[in-house]
Amino acid sequence: MNPNPLTRRRFLVAGGVVGAALAAGSALLMRGGGDAHYASLLPGATPRVLSRKELGVLAAFCDRACPPEGEDDPGPRKTRVAERIDKELTFHTPKMQADVKAALLLLEHGGVLHLQSTRFTRLPADEQDAYLTRMGIDGNALERQVFANLKLLAIFFHYCDERTWKGIHYEGPFAARKAPAADSRVS
Repeated sequence: MNPNPLTRRRFLVAGGVVGAALAAGSALLMRGGGDAHYASLLPGATPRVLSRKELGVLAAFCDRACPPEGEDDPGPRKTRVAERIDKELTFHTPKMQADVKAALLLLEHGGVLHLQSTRFTRLPADEQDAYLTRMGIDGNALERQVFANLKLLAIFFHYCDERTWKGIHYEGPFAARKAPAADSRVS
């Protein structure tokens, strides 16, 4: 009789069972979630490169990363930031498209890495902000890169819309010249 009940074989079997249980749990957390939920995040939008889920996650991110709708800023919903990013991806390589899709997957389900079972899109707005702050500052290198690059895309496409320029006092690339203060015409 073996004095140690945990043999190498039993250890491998136990490790396999624990690994399978963790994989099954992760699969349950990441499965589906319902197209209706993601469609409700951006009603009326038709995805081009991204799936409905990915477009919904991107829209939720843009809501948090871009300035909110206000007097001088139409906000990311009116400037249709997520849809414009999706359209822009049609002009890029499959590698670039896959990278953006992977970034959105990490954004939506990355809470699992921090023992949080709630998806990004299911969090209340204040918790989404805390999640993004944690991801952008305290996250590992991959999380910080995902946050920074998605934010870069969101802000770039937001401020490409002329309606946002008033809020940052930008007159456009071809601003009208102001008339000289003195009139030098000869009468």
